[in-house]
Amino acid sequence: MSKMIEEKIHFPVQQAAKPLFVGMNLGGAYLKIGIIDNEGQIVSFFATPHYADRGPEEATICAAEAVEEALEKTGVPLSDIAAAGYSFPGALDPKTELLHRPPNFPDWEGYPIAAKLIEHTGIRSVYFSNDANAAAFAEFWIGAAQGTHSSCLLLLDKGIGCGIIVEGREIIGAHGYGGEFGHMIIDPSPGARWCNCLHQGHLEAYSSSTALARRTLELVQVGHKTMLAEEIRPQDDLFTIARKVYEVADKGDELALHLILDTARFLGLGIVTLLHTIDPECVLIGGEMMFGGKGAKIGNLFIDRIREEIEHRSFSGLGRKLKLDFASLGAYASTIGAAGLAREQDSIFSIVE
Repeated sequence: MSKMIEEKIHFPVQQAAKPLFVGMNLGGAYLKIGIIDNEGQIVSFFATPHYADRGPEEATICAAEAVEEALEKTGVPLSDIAAAGYSFPGALDPKTELLHRPPNFPDWEGYPIAAKLIEHTGIRSVYFSNDANAAAFAEFWIGAAQGTHSSCLLLLDKGIGCGIIVEGREIIGAHGYGGEFGHMIIDPSPGARWCNCLHQGHLEAYSSSTALARRTLELVQVGHKTMLAEEIRPQDDLFTIARKVYEVADKGDELALHLILDTARFLGLGIVTLLHTIDPECVLIGGEMMFGGKGAKIGNLFIDRIREEIEHRSFSGLGRKLKLDFASLGAYASTIGAAGLAREQDSIFSIVE
């Protein structure tokens, strides 16, 4: 059995709305596992090391063992699980159902993850989703986008993830790359900033935490007056620097606030293209870089600056009609969404049968 490092029973399984689903999310150092009921409620939640660096087969066996342990601790027999969802930071080719160039796990290339999970868990149906798509679906199902017909979730982290839901269905694309919002080109000039994918001018190079930290270092190094000059340490990684930008902006530092609002401006530029392409009812901001989120002083200024850019550049009235807000489900989103997408897929197959 795998070693759980976090476990929590949210409420007795007898109170859950049946049928039940398993949601899995592989991210960071951990595999998160949720037993989710038919209304999107978390019955129980577990986290365990994912062992992805040991290769896909061993990681999948460990995942299956962890699911077995989670079901046992929750008091749910395998026969009560209608389907499972697995969310992962990468794309699955919808034609071959093989993983396609996972950026963080290159040795998983070509691995049939859904089929292998069915084999090792005994669950009759396992549905794969990109982690951003899963998080977006969770927000659409029970979160901040609930009640809308179409929504987009933008996850601001070291990169920019994006999940797009239209009429209850995730946008996958012909090759599994639907929703790569972070790689939208917003600066075609020869001097454009470099993205983490080694191309120039992508939105990720301007509005991710990595981009914010790099712009911060550039301005600090040329001598701009800011508290950041004393706060930033040589050992700080880029994510730590981005967090410090928020902290000193909250204390009134003008340069730090300028950097955050400039990040919002670029993000607004990208969202305008989303509006003119998809016309979603709702756009949510999530991830690690939310600047305090809803109700926080800097978070509110960040959202207001995004909206200002959208209203300035989009078709007349379109920006005012858009629901723009922060995501609400936090670290649980991809786990809930993976189960929710499996639930949708299971419903489709049940109708076909």
